[in-house]
Amino acid sequence: SAPQFLSSKMGLRASGLRPHARLSAAKGLRTLGLRPVTMTATSPATKIEGPAWDNSDEYSSLSDPKLLADLAEVKEGIEAMTLLGAKIDVKDLDSVDPKVLIEATKKSTEISVLLGNVFSYANFEFSVDGTNAEARTLISELRGVSSKLTQAAQPVSLALKLAPQSVVDQYLDALPEEKFNVEHQRKLKDLTLSLEEENLITSLSVDGLNSWGQLYDTISSTLQCQVGDETMGVAKAAALLASPDEETRLNAWTGIQNAWRVHEEASAAILNSIAGWRLETNRKRATKAGKSVHFLDTALHQNRMSKKTLDAMMLAITEAKPLGQRAVKLQAKALGKEKLHPSDLMAPPPEIAGATTLQMPYQDGINLIKDSVNTVDTSVGEFVKMMSDKKWIEGREGDTKRPGAYCSGFTKSRNPRVYLSAYTGSFQHVSTLAHELGHAFHSWVMRDMERAETRYPMNLAETASIFFETVVGDNLVDMAETPQEKLKYSWYDAESAIAFLLNIPTRFDFESKIYEDRENGKSFTPSYLRETMENAWEGRYGDSLSAYDPMFWATKLHFSITGAQFYNFPYSFGYLFALGVYAQQESKGADFHQAYVDLLRDTGRMTAEECVQKHLGVSIEDPEFWRGSIRYPASLSLSFQHA
Repeated sequence: SAPQFLSSKMGLRASGLRPHARLSAAKGLRTLGLRPVTMTATSPATKIEGPAWDNSDEYSSLSDPKLLADLAEVKEGIEAMTLLGAKIDVKDLDSVDPKVLIEATKKSTEISVLLGNVFSYANFEFSVDGTNAEARTLISELRGVSSKLTQAAQPVSLALKLAPQSVVDQYLDALPEEKFNVEHQRKLKDLTLSLEEENLITSLSVDGLNSWGQLYDTISSTLQCQVGDETMGVAKAAALLASPDEETRLNAWTGIQNAWRVHEEASAAILNSIAGWRLETNRKRATKAGKSVHFLDTALHQNRMSKKTLDAMMLAITEAKPLGQRAVKLQAKALGKEKLHPSDLMAPPPEIAGATTLQMPYQDGINLIKDSVNTVDTSVGEFVKMMSDKKWIEGREGDTKRPGAYCSGFTKSRNPRVYLSAYTGSFQHVSTLAHELGHAFHSWVMRDMERAETRYPMNLAETASIFFETVVGDNLVDMAETPQEKLKYSWYDAESAIAFLLNIPTRFDFESKIYEDRENGKSFTPSYLRETMENAWEGRYGDSLSAYDPMFWATKLHFSITGAQFYNFPYSFGYLFALGVYAQQESKGADFHQAYVDLLRDTGRMTAEECVQKHLGVSIEDPEFWRGSIRYPASLSLSFQHA
């Protein structure tokens, strides 16, 4: 099938979250013989420069002859795919030749690798400079080329979904690595439309569904906002939300809010059109299947998990709502405020007498992450060093950079890349860097596998990223020399509880509500979206905040991503699942590293339920699993309360 550029493996991960959790001082990395990390004392006023990545080992520029040659080969390959597809009679699948399916799959994989490589380079260029017209033009062209590839591969996709099992068995005898993907896609057999209808949806999505997401990216990367006396891009303003100065945070938050209010009609049209497109597609498929299609069905299928698992997790999270609200109130108390404002939710811990300020130059941040993950296995630390040494990390500041952070990579070399809109040395940025390096490590340990088995879903993708953050957080707590410093780092345990027990569920509640209303004929207006978002915040945060965030539906890019639906609940899944994995390292001892790698390698060839059952021996359709995982942040929040 055609490459999914915004899918979990090679897609964007601009989470905006700084999740962190540790087990306890007694069960921390001290028992693993962690060695201290040397950090440079840096004044908070000192300007810290983020790293610049170097992608010249793939292409030298957007006009590089190698890039143009790859793109030309893609277009030639699509013509070959079209000819192969013509040999498949989708109305007589009993007579389809498995050899044609096998040849077409191999050709599609070759084309997808080249197309993905060119897209990655163009996307990286556009992320660094949202005004880069050449990159924007190429991305638009690539979306069209991707649509043509999908259409050319559609007869193969339909045949593999609908053909008799005997045909599929012959196909899988030759390509056993495709087994999981084929079986997973065959679950959609009843919802599959005709070849003509599927191709029509694909072709229209280029200037329909996907163009709305591209419009959001264009607005967000070029949007300017007023922060105090300074005009800056939203990515730079967003970095100020982690400032220790309350006025700076509020000015940045207000500036971002005001900037998006100017574009609220366009932003509402984006959400309205994306939701309308998806729901209308669901209605067409429901008519074909003769059964209803819920707006969550696609997201659950993308994440390879059951509705029962989602319900079990959300039940446990809802039960833990008081825990998250208590964490908000404790942070407010620590900051000397009656209640936190939304602009305070990424605030660093208050200055405490006897505690040092963590302000880490980039290389110190890399060393901290490297030495932390070395406790799992030295090869993991060597990977972090390699990422930095090869200049595969981007973290410079810039007014036209794409907001957020993500991990992606080049499909030809299978070499990952990490992007941060800004690295300024704060704990949040060190934590975000660790998070994205975890994603990169996940891809790295799968680079020798068949490509078909490396497409893992978003919920399981968060396993390695949050694991990395957890290890780094434990390192910092272990390094703390005074009770005041331990208190300071326990701040981020409370922040994690807030993010995953309140903020992510708020996003889920909001998106569920607007899809319910859109399904019933409601058209989104800015006032409706602001009101619905405030209700979602109130439902989760209760009275723990002094105000809510009415423009969150516009300022948070996740709602406008078109390649993945409900880009929210998988984060809470990954957070709680990662804690379960992390808890096993002591019991497994020296065997943990290999067990951990084995788990990561299975994420592309199993459902979420199967993967957890195999590696943790539990059912995630049982709320008790999630309640057990929540006990860890609960105990950490209690530690913060008594610190």
